[in-house]
Amino acid sequence: MSDEIWDHEDEDEGDGGEEDEHAVAERIDKEHADNPRLTAWLDEQRGGFEDWSRRHGGGWDFGERSLDRVEALIREHVTSTENLFAHEHTPLVQVACWYVGEVHNRTRGTQWRMDPDPSDTHPWSERPYVIVPFTRLYAYEDPEGIDYDARPRHHPLSSFLTLLRGGATAGQGSLRSELDDYGHE
Repeated sequence: MSDEIWDHEDEDEGDGGEEDEHAVAERIDKEHADNPRLTAWLDEQRGGFEDWSRRHGGGWDFGERSLDRVEALIREHVTSTENLFAHEHTPLVQVACWYVGEVHNRTRGTQWRMDPDPSDTHPWSERPYVIVPFTRLYAYEDPEGIDYDARPRHHPLSSFLTLLRGGATAGQGSLRSELDDYGHE
């Protein structure tokens, strides 16, 4: 989030009023939380879930263990990182991304976010992610003291890349292990 904070701070200086880091981080969080791009993406994935579920065995319960099924599904149908990007906008991958994020939301209290105005220079700004609510900002500190907003953020597509880069058997259970990033309350 630090790149976005600095970009927005530079813009704000021209207005004659500077925002502090907290105000910038809060503004960005609100913009990413409530925007037409995110709403449209969420609606599309929710709408496709029933068919996706039926096509992939049914019984999807949004529990932590179901992430192992998603992992197996991705490994079965996607052969490489290139193949993942080639099929990124298919229901298989998009609904799977939504499902992974929903498991985070339902088990760890995260929330969906998406940049309302993605930058061509930051390809991940085009993709949805889940993050801990802004009200829990101070529960997470950057050990290096660089990022003001150090809340864990997960792009489900990035999680799938990690699976594929690790090979057929490496990292079993890695989607589920990402839940540990939020700590225990």
